[in-house]
Amino acid sequence: MKAVLLIVATAIVSFAGCVSAQEMPGGLWEIKTKMDVPGMPPELAGKMGNTTVTHCVKPGERKWSEQRTPNERPGRKCEQTDMRVEGNKVSWKMTCKDGTTGEATVTHNGKDAYKMDMAMNSPRGNMKMQSEGKRIADTCQKSD
Repeated sequence: MKAVLLIVATAIVSFAGCVSAQEMPGGLWEIKTKMDVPGMPPELAGKMGNTTVTHCVKPGERKWSEQRTPNERPGRKCEQTDMRVEGNKVSWKMTCKDGTTGEATVTHNGKDAYKMDMAMNSPRGNMKMQSEGKRIADTCQKSD
């Protein structure tokens, strides 16, 4: 179980660090994620395999290129390489000191939506992840 959580954390952090240099628009974001982790126990697959979360981003709070990193734990440093920007697509590869490797592609659909496909190979296991995010409200404030 810990191995699966570490793989997922690395994948999500890698996405946050690689998408592009533009600002992530403020507002309420809905992010749907589908993961395929061979060997994941059925009880975890149901909880983690398909998830939808909402996240509030304050205006000016995030750049697509910000690195949010638990990767800086000792022995867990990762380096992103081969970053390419082609039109509305950004792709990259990642190599970590612990032997984890991966690659991902993010396709922007305007500034308010994206789709990501990622594959990671780790000494603890492999995974594939697809994620779609869209801004569902300009503000995070509840309306009365």
